[in-house]
Amino acid sequence: MHEPAVAEHTRPRGRLLDVLRNRPFLRLWLVQALSQTGQNMVNFAVLILVAGIVQQHQISQANTAVGIAVLSFSVPAILFAPVAGVVVERARKRTVLIVTNALRGLAVVGFVLIGDDWRALLALSTVYAITFISGTVGQFFGPALGAAIPEVVPAKDTVHANALFNLTFTASQLAGFAALGPLLIKLVGLDQVLVGIIGIFAICAVLSVTIPNRPPAARRSTEESPFRRIVHDVQEGVLVIVQTPVLLKAIGYLSLATASYLMVAVLGPEFISGVLGLPQQDFAFIIAPAGLGVLVGVLAVGRIAGRLGPERTIDWGVTAAGILLVLLGLLASIDRIFRPGATSVALATIVVAGMLAALLGVANAFILAPSQSLLQSASPPHVRARVYGAFFTVSNAVAFIPIIFAGALADLFGVAKVLVAIGAILAAAGLVQLLRLPKSGRS
Repeated sequence: MHEPAVAEHTRPRGRLLDVLRNRPFLRLWLVQALSQTGQNMVNFAVLILVAGIVQQHQISQANTAVGIAVLSFSVPAILFAPVAGVVVERARKRTVLIVTNALRGLAVVGFVLIGDDWRALLALSTVYAITFISGTVGQFFGPALGAAIPEVVPAKDTVHANALFNLTFTASQLAGFAALGPLLIKLVGLDQVLVGIIGIFAICAVLSVTIPNRPPAARRSTEESPFRRIVHDVQEGVLVIVQTPVLLKAIGYLSLATASYLMVAVLGPEFISGVLGLPQQDFAFIIAPAGLGVLVGVLAVGRIAGRLGPERTIDWGVTAAGILLVLLGLLASIDRIFRPGATSVALATIVVAGMLAALLGVANAFILAPSQSLLQSASPPHVRARVYGAFFTVSNAVAFIPIIFAGALADLFGVAKVLVAIGAILAAAGLVQLLRLPKSGRS
């Protein structure tokens, strides 16, 4: 199978304003924003629900109970994303979006019905089961969302569209898991928040009805059993990826970027307190500039990718991100060189940390948006959802690395050294690709 070229017309020339004027895209974007924010609120609510059950029944294995909850909404991505991609290829994307939002809303109803008088084992088992089922349903939402973008957005606007989707993905995590979820549960209570989330999913299901309803790609009929067809389709999708270097590169960089930034998020509080000497609750000092940087990157990435090409933009983004992480890790050491004997870092060093975090956000946008654009433009339409399914499987599997090892590595070697090591790996990977890729890029 030959490598499908990324056509010249896919080099982004459109404007962000053109994307925002696209009403079908705006409705799809709104579905993404509401649904992913609601899902992140659900994930936080699950942790609170489990913690409440543990406290009420005075269960000693509290960390284990919470850890199983995390696995309940994480493991489905590894197990079912490839199959989800196959199913999405055979279905209308609008139908998948409607059904997945409706079913996740019904799952939240199950959380509301769990009674305070239930036995601990029954209550926890029910929470885990509902969370696992809801997470499994959610695996169909991501590929459908990603595969629907080219159906509502012209090729010239895909980088801008993906930039907005990536910004929204990050914002929904912060809003749902770190801001709205905790704040609303504290203000109005867990049950009321769960009822509100049911409403969010219902709104998303209704909005999905207004998205253009494109039929799936025509497929030849076979006499194979459904199971063998699914296995064959998964194999075909994997084969397309393996034989298309640009897809391998996009999936590899997206997964590496996801793991690296998750590791930074895990290490962030310790970096704030151990390196900068600030209270851990001041983690927003790093998160806020990084979020602003992502916004700036979203506004600039379309123009940059239009000049350099998506692949070269990604390589520069990875290289820059690696250098910035190295500088963040070395900040305290640099401060001590200029201020020997000082017991705390200077205010200027803290300001520089915020600036580096902002630039890291820009680099993040330069990696994610063009990589998503490559996934779409280099994937044949009949396997595009399967490519997304493979991507979600790989990226979520890789995401377990920072969750499992980041804290342990920081305890062994120190958070600064771990940041320097991550940065060095990213910078080296980016530089190697920059040296290998022709100046014109493959865009």
